[in-house]
Amino acid sequence: MSIIRNMAGKIELRNALLAAALVLVNCGASDVLGAGPVFWDWPSDRSFEEMDLEGAALDREGNLVAGLAGQTAGPSGPEVFWRIIPDGRGGYYTGTGHGGEIHHTTSGEKSRLVARLEGTEVFSLLMLDDGDILAGCGPEGQLYRVQSDGDATLLGSVDGGYAWAMVNDTRDGKIWLATGSPAAVYSFDPESGILEKAVELPAQNALDITFDGQGNLLVCTQGPGLIYSLDPRHPDQPRLLFETAQDEARQFITGPEGKIFVLALNTDESMQEDGGMSLGSGGSGPPPMLMALLMEGNGPTISRAALYVVEDDGLVVPWWVGDVDLMIAAWSPRWGWLGGGPLADDSGQTILYSLTPPAGNHPAAGWTGGDIMDLLVESAGPDGDSIIVCQAHPGSVTILGDSGDAPRQALSPPLDGGIPVRWGRLNWTTNKGGGKLKWAVRGGNRSEPDDSWTPWSDSWTDQNRALPLEPCRFLQWRVEFPSKGGEKPLRLTSVSVSGWQDNRAPVIVSFTQEYLKDVHLGMMNNHNENITQTFRSGLQAEFSQNSIDDRLAGPERASMGRSVRVFTWLGSDPNGDRVLFDLEYQRTGEVAWRKIQSGSSEFLGSWDTSEVPDGDYYIRLTASDSPDNPGALTATTNRTLGPVTVDNSKPEITGFRIAELPDGFQVTLTARDTGGVLAGAQLRLPDGTNERLDPEDGICDSPKEKFTARIVWPRPDRPAGPMPWRIRVEVRDMGGNAAFTEADVH
Repeated sequence: MSIIRNMAGKIELRNALLAAALVLVNCGASDVLGAGPVFWDWPSDRSFEEMDLEGAALDREGNLVAGLAGQTAGPSGPEVFWRIIPDGRGGYYTGTGHGGEIHHTTSGEKSRLVARLEGTEVFSLLMLDDGDILAGCGPEGQLYRVQSDGDATLLGSVDGGYAWAMVNDTRDGKIWLATGSPAAVYSFDPESGILEKAVELPAQNALDITFDGQGNLLVCTQGPGLIYSLDPRHPDQPRLLFETAQDEARQFITGPEGKIFVLALNTDESMQEDGGMSLGSGGSGPPPMLMALLMEGNGPTISRAALYVVEDDGLVVPWWVGDVDLMIAAWSPRWGWLGGGPLADDSGQTILYSLTPPAGNHPAAGWTGGDIMDLLVESAGPDGDSIIVCQAHPGSVTILGDSGDAPRQALSPPLDGGIPVRWGRLNWTTNKGGGKLKWAVRGGNRSEPDDSWTPWSDSWTDQNRALPLEPCRFLQWRVEFPSKGGEKPLRLTSVSVSGWQDNRAPVIVSFTQEYLKDVHLGMMNNHNENITQTFRSGLQAEFSQNSIDDRLAGPERASMGRSVRVFTWLGSDPNGDRVLFDLEYQRTGEVAWRKIQSGSSEFLGSWDTSEVPDGDYYIRLTASDSPDNPGALTATTNRTLGPVTVDNSKPEITGFRIAELPDGFQVTLTARDTGGVLAGAQLRLPDGTNERLDPEDGICDSPKEKFTARIVWPRPDRPAGPMPWRIRVEVRDMGGNAAFTEADVH
């Protein structure tokens, strides 16, 4: 149900007669489908990116296709898998967190625990020529040597606390480590067992390290994102190659033609907010090509992720940018550039992206899992590459490929009809590729599928199919791609689901007459000659009048704008249809209803009663969903308020006398109101000031009141005023009608 709320508003009333403008802050209807025929169309008004992917993917054009199918591999148990490296025999080693475990999984997918390094996180792994493993750890920066039988030897620790990455120098057998924090490069000599700092860099962490084609070390850092070149013979003389627009240069990747690429991530929220780009010593700003990609609106915005390529001459140039959250990237000769990171939401859907330069990305695989922490590309022979994915929260290892019997399917989000819908048909189109699509649907009346939903229907392959469901509010469809697509892959280019929503009448949640809380001089737009009323709900009304004497008996009893009544309401429509409102009045004892306003989409209205006779009236509000339901399909509902008393007759003043006294004068009068109760009276004294005039019984609360007041004049603290002294009396009734009389004191 879509609720329409009047949160606050302003009504501007000119000359105390007509409502000239209505302005509301509307808590409007949500995106709910209206009554009658309803449709859910992909991709015209929805995206295939809404799908839950299980072995399906999106291509560059946004079509739904068969993707990388996944199967769970070993090991299992740890909550976090930080790192994965190949074992050179078709298997792999993994390093985990929360217990520092190192596992080995063979090509036959048999896993065993190699070692447990208590109290550590294994962030980096390196395989030595003799088959032993080096493990770089944190948060105390330990470096371990682990033998195949699990025997672990502590070789030393780095000062910063984290050994993020390692690389082997095949020329002299040294091991180089990227560490933090602060960022530093360490060297380790296996023969001597010496672990020592080679250079400290002006950043928080050195996150990765590798060799370029000339035998120089490349190091990338975080906080800021810097790329350095180091001569292993003189590592204490680093050369800054580039500062990335992002604050974290995270990972080196060997890509096409053996070139080295750098994955950079923007993790600095301040950079996201103000688009700032700091420049390090010896660095330069982003190249023009990257700046053009980063420019949005009136200023630069830093993309969340980017790939840079390091040319042979050390020049760093942009290759790809994108606004996706990544943690890791990889290059596959079969699948191209791939990237993965944290879950985008709480749906539990892991997405592996295909990255297409210069700025494209689309899901290459999806499955139920956790955050992607590391990727390993392994050749799978004639069937192409397989992608081994390390994940966290929950920890797991998943192998992705385009072979095997794993399902390749996509599930739509639950389609919400707002109310139970009579479901129509499902239509789809493809590029006429090889194989057939299999479809199934299920439905229910809860937003998330559970046991109350129907089971999945029998599958079908028809291109236009009547949906086999009884009326229900929610529907979900599933499409399954053939595991073998042939030479021309099958691409799903569009899907349409139809239904019929029976119309239901709008609902008037509340209908209220506004009552005054306060009256003050001045306009809402600072025109001081006007008067503004504030109602109890916070609504304001403005009147342009010459009189400024509007505080006779308090605004809740008499006020300017007395003839204009203000009404507000809350409305809803079960179908989410647009609603129009009519406001009418009917005098007590009569049959006819007469229009006040009609066809309004606003949620307040005003009634000028200055041209109707005094008496009691009823006010009727009618809500209609005619904009979305033509002819006989229109539904209406109404609500009546009242009686509302209209009193536009002035009080009558009789017996007005002023008698001179030695120390002033005495005022005597009688006031009578035929339409209701008197609200109050006041005197305008000779010096122009006002003074309340109370009746003889002390309270002005009857249709007839007698007033006698003895006024001491002149007063010591006031000027006497010109002679003869002019005395003016004003009497108002509860309707705000005023009567005046005046006389002189000689």
